[in-house]
Amino acid sequence: MTAAARASSRTAVDFVTPFMRRICQHPGVFAPPDTPMPDTAAPSSAGTEFLRGGGILAARIAAHDWSRHPLGPPAQWPPELKTTLSIMLGSRFAMCVGWGPDLLLFYNDPYIPILGAKDAVALGEPIATVWSEVWEDIRPLAETAMSGTATWREDMYLRMERNGFPEDTWWTFSYTPVRDPDGRVVAMLNVTHETTARVLTERRLADENKRLASMFELSPTFMAMLRGPGHRFEFANASYRGVVGGRDVVGRTLAEALPDAVEQGYLQVLDRVYATGMPFVASDAVFLEQTTPGGPVNERRLDFVYQPLLDAQGRVDGIFVTGVDATARARSEAELHALNQNLERQVAEQAQERSLTWQVTPDMLGVLNRDGVLEKTNPAWQRTLGWTSAELAARPARDLVHPDDLEAVTEARTRLHAGEPLLGFECRMRTRDGDYRTLSWVASPEGGKFYCSARDVTDINQAARALADSQAQLRSLFENSHQLQGRCALDGTLEDANRTALDAIGCDLEDVVGLPVWETPWFTGTPGMPEWMRAAFMRARAGEPVREEVTVHLPTGLRSFDLSLRPLYDASGAVSAVVPEALDITGRRATEEALRQSQKLEAMGQLTGGVAHDFNNLLTPIMAALELAEDPQVRPERRARTLAVARQSAERAATLVQRLLAFARRQPLQAVEVDIRLLVEGIAHLLRSSFDPRVRVAVDVEDGLPHARADGNQLEMALLNLGVNARDAMPEGGTITLRVRCVALDSGQDAALPPGRYVVIAVEDTGLGMNEATRARAIEPFFTTKAIGQGTGLGLSMVHGLASQLGGRLRIDSEPGRGTTMELWLPQARTAQPGDR
Repeated sequence: MTAAARASSRTAVDFVTPFMRRICQHPGVFAPPDTPMPDTAAPSSAGTEFLRGGGILAARIAAHDWSRHPLGPPAQWPPELKTTLSIMLGSRFAMCVGWGPDLLLFYNDPYIPILGAKDAVALGEPIATVWSEVWEDIRPLAETAMSGTATWREDMYLRMERNGFPEDTWWTFSYTPVRDPDGRVVAMLNVTHETTARVLTERRLADENKRLASMFELSPTFMAMLRGPGHRFEFANASYRGVVGGRDVVGRTLAEALPDAVEQGYLQVLDRVYATGMPFVASDAVFLEQTTPGGPVNERRLDFVYQPLLDAQGRVDGIFVTGVDATARARSEAELHALNQNLERQVAEQAQERSLTWQVTPDMLGVLNRDGVLEKTNPAWQRTLGWTSAELAARPARDLVHPDDLEAVTEARTRLHAGEPLLGFECRMRTRDGDYRTLSWVASPEGGKFYCSARDVTDINQAARALADSQAQLRSLFENSHQLQGRCALDGTLEDANRTALDAIGCDLEDVVGLPVWETPWFTGTPGMPEWMRAAFMRARAGEPVREEVTVHLPTGLRSFDLSLRPLYDASGAVSAVVPEALDITGRRATEEALRQSQKLEAMGQLTGGVAHDFNNLLTPIMAALELAEDPQVRPERRARTLAVARQSAERAATLVQRLLAFARRQPLQAVEVDIRLLVEGIAHLLRSSFDPRVRVAVDVEDGLPHARADGNQLEMALLNLGVNARDAMPEGGTITLRVRCVALDSGQDAALPPGRYVVIAVEDTGLGMNEATRARAIEPFFTTKAIGQGTGLGLSMVHGLASQLGGRLRIDSEPGRGTTMELWLPQARTAQPGDR
């Protein structure tokens, strides 16, 4: 076991290596050596409860000066960062977090040995700065995680400089994106484990196995491996193939490959060895080799052994065949002597190979006597627990067992003494440093002793527990979400759904899981929805996110949802599932509908007040004229004046009715060719004669202006309305300019109008102007900034409706203090006019 691995399992109090003492005494990192260590279990600052129980790093974070750091003091850190740090700091597995776009580094106590000398200056710094020598290697993985896709690498090579000199290292780690409540990736979480020792050991073992296989292949001793009751060849070296006449036997059963051996009874011997588990030894056995039926027969003299091989449960599952071809023994004793010497050399080499395997294997091999003392141990025990072979042989192994595991160890020892093999038994044993490591044991009784193998599974178990905790947290978030969520296979089959989704249809998961999602009660109660959902699912499966507001009939009633289907990608970037999500917006839609009804009532109130006041003013002189008409004593001059006023009021009432009809688009338009120049000049003359002298009216008409297609009477009314609005916007006087020009629009130049030629009439004023809110509502029916009785709010709505009916539009350009420009766009008449360009 490496020093870094042992350090990763200690608490903040136990972590007392000389290197860490130097780190803890570094100025600005921890208090001076004589200062008592802070209580890392309970940081005192408000807002830093997430540091409680976080060990050395929690104390350093709490004591660090963050005033000049981009994140500011910990109390103000985002909740996502606090939650991630709380989980990470409490873990005994080496972890770090890269926060934000700059990937600011935070890590836990087990990560400290990984940093080495970098630990003194790493906290809160960008990962690219801390790990500058390996940044180009890990940057693609970090960018993938920050884009929202988790990554995982096993035994990745990195050349690091964590202690001031280059090191060849290997790592197994994962980068997981951390998201905020809106789903945006704000950080990445790195869970890492150094595998340098294992990788180097495996490479050495692979080299040794390769050399061993090469030795077997070149060995003059014939060897073969048979598996199963059918005795199928898994391996046969060159010497064995030579004995059987060069036949290719690997992958075939003995009966298929060597029918001549079956006829001579060798298959029966193999069956007996396989059934009894007892080895068979033959000396100077005769084998009549006949490679083809009816072909030549070669007599061979063989010395060989059929050695049964046992599986983990102690059952025979194969037979190892080894021996020598002793045919030449009868020919020459000298040759036999040479052969024996060669065999002895091979045996010695095999013994040396076995000794080397004993030395370098990471598994802890040993021999226990009946008193529970480890009489023999390989070096892996000292590498893992720190105890030498002599120290282990000086006392029973149970003295090192964790007190809580003694009862289970006693029971396992009883089973061993009863002759029962021990497989996968786990217990904790104390290291020389006082820590405990979890070992997984395999032991078998033989000749009054127990031959055992143990493997350190501490880190594996911790990782498994961390993974289980993470999965439980994700499941809790899934089940407690207010959104309706689920997961579907690529064929549309529903695999999972949260409680919120199931409550919406009053079902349990087993009622709907396994059905195509479009055939579940969420959609089958609404006509057309199953077909729409299936089409949307196919789009999402192809990688396209789908989002739509839908209204469906559920068993609980009619509900509206913001529905989305998102593709879920695996580590390779392929779509592995589709995630349907829905947010209930029924209440929001009801609120919006109530608001629209309120706005309608408000508009009707404005219309009623304005129109009633106008008609009241118009009816007053009419009623007075009728009263005078009934009085025969009234002078003719007075009656004439009164009738003139009444007639004027009636005309104004008719004009108001026309506006209402135009707004409602119930008054038909007489669209003809209109000479805009003459019409605008006439309107300008009328405005000059009726407006205050402080209001100046100017006209700017482009030369060669073509006719427009419009209703002359309605266009005059619209321009008069725009002129009156312009005058009212200039209470202290100003300038109104009637400007006319011709504009040609190409395809796509204006989304609101089709391509073609238009006559544009602009009414510009130098008045108060409109703010953005007023400009946005200017053409709404009944909207007015004037007092009640001074306007109905229908003027600009009428102008807008007129332009739309004629195939044009009304465009408003205004800013407070800079006046207003109203542009009325009208289609040019089809008949060319003199002077048309």
